[in-house]
Amino acid sequence: MRTYLRASYKAVIMAFLSFCSCSYLPEGSPSLDYEETADYIVLKSSNPDNSKAGIIFYPGGLVDPHAYISVLEDFVVTDNRTIIILKVTSNLAIWNSQKASKLLKQFPNIEQWVLGGHSLGGSTACIDLFENPDQFDGLFLMAAYSVNDLSDRDIPVLSITGSEDGVLDMSNFNENKKNLPEGTAITSPFELNYGSTNGQTIYYEIQAGNHAQFGNYGLQDGDGTATISAEEQQNQVNEMLREFLFVNDL
Repeated sequence: MRTYLRASYKAVIMAFLSFCSCSYLPEGSPSLDYEETADYIVLKSSNPDNSKAGIIFYPGGLVDPHAYISVLEDFVVTDNRTIIILKVTSNLAIWNSQKASKLLKQFPNIEQWVLGGHSLGGSTACIDLFENPDQFDGLFLMAAYSVNDLSDRDIPVLSITGSEDGVLDMSNFNENKKNLPEGTAITSPFELNYGSTNGQTIYYEIQAGNHAQFGNYGLQDGDGTATISAEEQQNQVNEMLREFLFVNDL
């Protein structure tokens, strides 16, 4: 098992190093009351709806976790969910690959959790799910893929990419689709059938979106040029993720 884990870690790190080698920090932090510790940022309202799944999120490699606050805060404002954005060692999620599962016990009032991540953070989320399969009720990936075999997991999976992403290696992305449950590609959130998508991966590509605009940290070396704004791309992420959560009763 230890040999397999080392191989998985190496594969994820090598994939990430092909993504980028620079540090990206947010251009600005949106105004939102939140709790912040050395381990995470929690976004929640004064009366969170704990009947809805909480979202716990691994940030992209070398990206400050604050860069995702404005991306995810609408799930607090509109849906009254609890959101946890993880802080990881050296802003590299791979060094803390089971941090999400270890933190859940600190939030005992929330019964269901959806795990997500961007880029290297998404691949790290897949490691966490692989090692802790009973902890999470759903998975969503933004410009990411799994090097661990999750193909037999009976949970709903959402994979979102951008058509102008110049950082995500699409050959690796397509090769590793075999590690996720059987997939279906859609072009609109409203193509999701009502009812559970357990044991399925939903693939959704945002036209004109790129890699960096899944967060708010500025331009990224090697990325393609988006022809929609970061706000529009993130609105599309939110629409897709919200519909995904709704149809799966999360």
